[in-house]
Amino acid sequence: MRETQGNEQTAAQGEECFERERPPERAVLIVNRKARRGREALPQAQDGLRANGVALEATHVLKSPKHLPDVLRESVAQGAKLIVVGGGDGSLRTAAEVLAYQDVTLGVLPLGTVNDFARNLGITPTVEAACKVIAEGHVARIDLGQANDRYFVITASLGFSAMTQHVLTPRQKKLLGPLGYVAASALALRRLRDLRITVRSEQGDERLTVMQAGVINGHSWMGGAFEIPGVDLASGRLAFYAVPPQSKLALLRIVYNLRSGRFFDTPGLRAFTTRDVSVETEKPQPLVLDGDLFGKTPVRFRVASDALKVCVPAAAVG
Repeated sequence: MRETQGNEQTAAQGEECFERERPPERAVLIVNRKARRGREALPQAQDGLRANGVALEATHVLKSPKHLPDVLRESVAQGAKLIVVGGGDGSLRTAAEVLAYQDVTLGVLPLGTVNDFARNLGITPTVEAACKVIAEGHVARIDLGQANDRYFVITASLGFSAMTQHVLTPRQKKLLGPLGYVAASALALRRLRDLRITVRSEQGDERLTVMQAGVINGHSWMGGAFEIPGVDLASGRLAFYAVPPQSKLALLRIVYNLRSGRFFDTPGLRAFTTRDVSVETEKPQPLVLDGDLFGKTPVRFRVASDALKVCVPAAAVG
């Protein structure tokens, strides 16, 4: 991550350069009430920000996440420089897409099920911890992932994950949390079909038969279940993976491995890091970006460098 102090460069050539700036002491707070902890988190966030010296210019409570882009754009148009968004990774992906390459800082209030974005930023996924990070005043520029013309914060995929997301209802996510994904995965197994894909990257062209493929923009995945070496929010690299066809019993084992940090032990898994990778399929296949269905193949995954200003803990920038 690249942190900002005034306009001076503080790192020597060959080292990561940081600028340091303190975010505005006034903020706009936007909370997705449909997030798993959205309803109860609102008063905690209001009290926590004010107690740490951050005044609120406005507060928006959204009954539906579909209103989030418009509220974000309106806040930017009215001159907001610090926008705190409370929700899951899907809501934060939406915020990142609207705020990418703008002179506006995002404050992350993790209220979802897995909260991978907050974990990759080094933010403990609690309202209290997030409010302290926002008030401390450390701002970093981070990389986003890009799938065709859409941004994502941590992960994008196709295949089994898309089928799972198709059968997973918002009510299941809110009530069951991580167990909702397990239940949806079991239902998705009935509809699963193997995919033949062509992968084009700096590794060369490959033709693979898979049940799932995707990329990860971060070192921590699946609620912190395991670490991915060589990739973080400032590395300029994505971790690509492709899972070969598995028996239904083996698929259930993979779902378990996702929660136990052993996913990369999957037999036959193809994995590498890259800055730019394209995936083509015989027929258009739906894509999942940070837990939400967006777009279809063919898809080009790449890194959008230094795309977003975000509040981070001091430890995250060294």
